[in-house]
Amino acid sequence: MDQSDLEAKLQNEIDGVVSKNKDVFSAVLGVADVKGEFRWTGAAGTAYPEESAAMTVDTPIFIASITKMYTAATTMILGERGLLSLDDPLSKFLPASMLEGLHIYKGRDYSEQLRVYHLISQTSGLPDYFEESPKGGRSFLDQIVTDGDMGWDLEEVVQIAKSGLSPKFPPEKKEQEKTGNRAFYSDTNYQLLGAVNEAAAQKSLSELFSEFIIQPLALSSTYLHGRQDPATNPENRPANIYYKMQPLYLDKAMTSFGPDGGMVSSVEDSLTFIKGFMEGQLFADPTTLQRMKSWRKIFFPFQYGLGLMRFKLPRIFSPFSATPELIGHSGASSAFLFYSASDQIYISGTLNQLDNRRRPFGLMLKVIKMVAQA
Repeated sequence: MDQSDLEAKLQNEIDGVVSKNKDVFSAVLGVADVKGEFRWTGAAGTAYPEESAAMTVDTPIFIASITKMYTAATTMILGERGLLSLDDPLSKFLPASMLEGLHIYKGRDYSEQLRVYHLISQTSGLPDYFEESPKGGRSFLDQIVTDGDMGWDLEEVVQIAKSGLSPKFPPEKKEQEKTGNRAFYSDTNYQLLGAVNEAAAQKSLSELFSEFIIQPLALSSTYLHGRQDPATNPENRPANIYYKMQPLYLDKAMTSFGPDGGMVSSVEDSLTFIKGFMEGQLFADPTTLQRMKSWRKIFFPFQYGLGLMRFKLPRIFSPFSATPELIGHSGASSAFLFYSASDQIYISGTLNQLDNRRRPFGLMLKVIKMVAQA
């Protein structure tokens, strides 16, 4: 198959995602190989429900929890520069009033044992402020889907974690860093980690992202929503996210996510970012990335490292050919950004849909196989 045939097949694939799924109104896909011999991006659908403007590869997209890769990378770079250590207690950076009673598990207060490492690795045991429902209340996710846009700040996140939710387990012991196998995916961890990064560097998170990642990689369409003004042209606003058939207008919420899910980017920038991330352009120490690949089970079929997800289906689910291991991150908006080492392929994109979050993985596996075989 020559390159033009492959590109046509990829465009047909992304067109089909929109045409065959009534709840997918827009989609964008990018694929590149490690050698730099092939790079393709394509889009389908319409970006905004009230307009007929086509979704394009240049349309900004919310990348949701892929943001955690940016936050984790920033933490590791701050560590390389001596501004923090993963072994530092949170009390070094966050006020005592915030930490007091934050982690009480089975009657014992573990708050003083919380370290930066627990946040970045999802091993703190802290509850998830966003998708868990507090006692007698509704989750933030349910509220923004049902009631519409809303905002919050770190103090509210901490209060929810303290009074409405319960930790899942004690913070992982330091000596278990290489042997531990328990993690719980919690956006609370990354809300706190963003505050730690800001306190350690005495700079805003948007400044750190710009200095450590956006400028070095020359990303042109990437910013933290609500913290950095994009061009005022309305065409530069991010494509809408949907929940089933319902368009969501989440300016306040996307600003509030910040370090755990508030980034805006493009499919092209995302490919550049993951390539730079995986090929060592961001880190001064080559062992930094390797440390980030310290995997723990989180929910099937995922494992979690330090700001990285590992997706690998057991052979029983694909008896005739092994599925590739994918390393990167996904987001609740059906955003995806992964690297297949076996195929030497990077893949990025989004379906802008909060429902059916497994769907992008079937698409990714199909597209990676298509490109690898070509």
